[in-house]
Amino acid sequence: MNNFHPDFLGEVARRVGIKPHPNCRQFVVQHLYEDTLRLLLISHQFFPIDVVIGISYSGKKHVVEALEECGIQVLTPGFQELEETIEIELKNSLERCSQTGHQLLLHEVGGYAITCFHNCYRDYSNVVRGSVEITKQGVWAAQRIDDLLVPQLNCAETRLKEIEGDYVGDAVVLSLDTILREIGYAIAGRLALVNGYGWVGRGVCRSLRAKNVTVAAHDVDVIKKVALKLDGFLLQDELDTFDRASIVIGASGVCSITPEVIDRLSDRTILVSASSKKIEIDLDYLHNQAQWTEFVHPHVQAYYLPNRTLYLVNQGYPVNFIGSSVPDEIVEFLFAEALILLEQLVTKDFPPGTFPLSPELEEIPAEVWLDLR
Repeated sequence: MNNFHPDFLGEVARRVGIKPHPNCRQFVVQHLYEDTLRLLLISHQFFPIDVVIGISYSGKKHVVEALEECGIQVLTPGFQELEETIEIELKNSLERCSQTGHQLLLHEVGGYAITCFHNCYRDYSNVVRGSVEITKQGVWAAQRIDDLLVPQLNCAETRLKEIEGDYVGDAVVLSLDTILREIGYAIAGRLALVNGYGWVGRGVCRSLRAKNVTVAAHDVDVIKKVALKLDGFLLQDELDTFDRASIVIGASGVCSITPEVIDRLSDRTILVSASSKKIEIDLDYLHNQAQWTEFVHPHVQAYYLPNRTLYLVNQGYPVNFIGSSVPDEIVEFLFAEALILLEQLVTKDFPPGTFPLSPELEEIPAEVWLDLR
C-alpha cells in the first residue's frame, strides 16, 4: 500500500474510539482488492480475523499475500465452490470459538455466511454475536431467513451508499466502453436497456446518457418508473425496445434478463451484469439455447443460437469488477461504516433483525473524509 493514500479508516477508528476486542473473532467473506485490504488489516487490529474467504472473481494475488504475511488465513475458492467452502470454514470457526470462549462476528458481502449459519449451524447461536453486511444482496438474504437468531447491522441502506451508487454506475459503463472499444465497437449511438432503477441502475443510466447512448429503463417499482421518466429516460414498457436494443444491462439485484427477455433480443445484442454475484442473467437458459460458444475477446463470449448471436460480457459476473470498480476514496465511505458497525456489534446489544447504521454515526466518516480531502 502506498503512502499517497490518506489513513482515512485509521482516522475514523480514532474518532470513534474503537478499542481492541481480543474476545472476538471475525469470519470474513469479502472481495480482495487494495481497498478491502486496508479495511481487513485495520479491522484485524481491533477484531482479530479467524479466516478470510475471498470472492474469486474479484481476488488479487498480492492482496492475499499481504493478508497471509500478517498471519491471516485466506481461502480463494472458485465461485462454484464458494458456498461449500463457507459451510466448511464457518463450522471450523464456530468450533474454535466455542472451544476458546470467543464471540464470532460475521463480516461479509452477499449474505452467504448468515444464510449458511441459519441453515446449518443454529445450535451455535450463543457463539455468533451477529453480522455486519455491506451489500443490499446481503440484507435481502437476511430478511428472507425465517426466525433470524442474530442481528445484522448494515451499511447498504445509508446515504453514503446511495452516493456510491452513481460511481458504480460510472464504473459499469467505463468497463463496458473499454471492452467494446477493444473489439471495435462504439458505445455511442446505441440503444441500451437497463433493468433496475435503484441507486446503481440510475447511475448506469446517467453514465450511458453522458456517452450519447439512448437509454430505456425498467423497474418493478412504480415510483421508480416515475423517477426514471422524470430523469428523462425512456420507459421500457412504453416501447417494443427489445427488438432494437443492442445492449441490455441488468442492475436489479435479481434475475432480470430472463428467458422471456432473452427470447426477444435481436441478433448481436450484448448482455451485461451491473449487479453483485452472478444472478442478473439466466445463464442456464442461455447455455441451453446456444448451439456453441466461443470467446471473441477475453471478456466477451459469443453464444450462437439457431437464428442469432448474443454476446455475454464477463461470463455474467459484474462487468465493473474487470477493472477498478469504484475509486478507493468512495468505497471507503462504506468500509468506514463497516468498521463502525463492527464496534457497534461488539459494544451494543441488538435484538435479532436487520439494522442500518444510524444517521448520526454516518456523519463521522463523512466529516473525516472532508477533513482529509
